[in-house]
Amino acid sequence: MRYVHGIHFLMPYWHANTIKAAITRFSALFLCLTITACVNDASNDGLGTNANRDVTVSRSTSPSPDAKVLLTTLPEHRDVILFDVNSYDLTTQAQLILDPIAIRLRNYPDTYLVIVGHSDDDGSDEDNIVLSYERAFSVAIYITAVFGIEEERLQIIAAGKDEPVVTGKAILDKQQNRRVEVISPQAIVRTLSPIAGKK
Repeated sequence: MRYVHGIHFLMPYWHANTIKAAITRFSALFLCLTITACVNDASNDGLGTNANRDVTVSRSTSPSPDAKVLLTTLPEHRDVILFDVNSYDLTTQAQLILDPIAIRLRNYPDTYLVIVGHSDDDGSDEDNIVLSYERAFSVAIYITAVFGIEEERLQIIAAGKDEPVVTGKAILDKQQNRRVEVISPQAIVRTLSPIAGKK
């Protein structure tokens, strides 16, 4: 995946889902055909035709829990990861911030992230774009590698030095601008909830 300032080039999410759905349908069809062929072979060989054979089907008698699918709105959530000078390495504190974000992604497959990398105003514009991209990319790599989140659910933007939260030359001011914003947009997700009145 390649990204330039403020724009990401990414395979459309619907296209990726279409391919996955086609593969799933093909696999299911292939499995059905295989099972049918095996049953036919067994019938032709005289297997499974013994009328005196007792067949006992064991089924669980425990009732399945009553549940219904609900649509729930998750509010937008924003987190900020800070970085050292000219660095894109994640600190332990940054990982602790990212862990619940990744867990939310894993729990709700309908959600995604927007990861925006930033830099301070030291250095050239080109260097700051590259550094802000590397910072955003390090966040994305952590979430995908550690938690197995699909890459197509993460959108990366490299903003460089153009969107400072603090204007100033002081060390603390520059530190606040060396950051990555991790945005979890508002989303409508599917959840399972017990039917009211059932225990």
